[in-house]
Amino acid sequence: MDIKNITYHNFSGDELEKLLRLSISGNSDSFTKLSESIQTIAFSYFRIKYRLGKLQNIEDAEDLANNVYLSFTEQYAKIQNIEHWLRRVLFLAFVNWYKKQKKYPHFELDEAYGQTAENPDPDISLDSEKAVLILNNLTENKRNIIEMRFWKGLKFGEIAEILNKSEDSVKKMLYRTIQEIKEKLE
Repeated sequence: MDIKNITYHNFSGDELEKLLRLSISGNSDSFTKLSESIQTIAFSYFRIKYRLGKLQNIEDAEDLANNVYLSFTEQYAKIQNIEHWLRRVLFLAFVNWYKKQKKYPHFELDEAYGQTAENPDPDISLDSEKAVLILNNLTENKRNIIEMRFWKGLKFGEIAEILNKSEDSVKKMLYRTIQEIKEKLE
């Protein structure tokens, strides 16, 4: 197979390489176009992994694609061959994610987290049961972030390091998850 004839979402390898060279030389339009292409290619790659059952949910695909994009923005000036770099980063991002999933397996919250002997109020008990049910039905990544932040007391930077995500990504996911829980509790 001729590598030069491979296309990536309406871009050939040569076009990506040209955009990279222009981006490195300071052309902001080329950088914007290349950045969008990298994000699209990465999300497409991880969406396929999701469809094949290799990723547990589409949010994982989005997070991994964002991680690839962040790597690109940090490293683009040093990239020698965009195709090789992209293949390597996509593969390594998936492998690192997979290893972390094995290291930090799924957990189930139980009713003990939500109930206390000091609070026999039935309304609070019902809310606690509903909250536990909602938490147990969250995606694994969302449950892990909730557990690490609230039960283990980890800081956002520590969670980001464990999950191999940016601190901003962890914050956004936590705040979106909290909003999702609030909406389901109403």
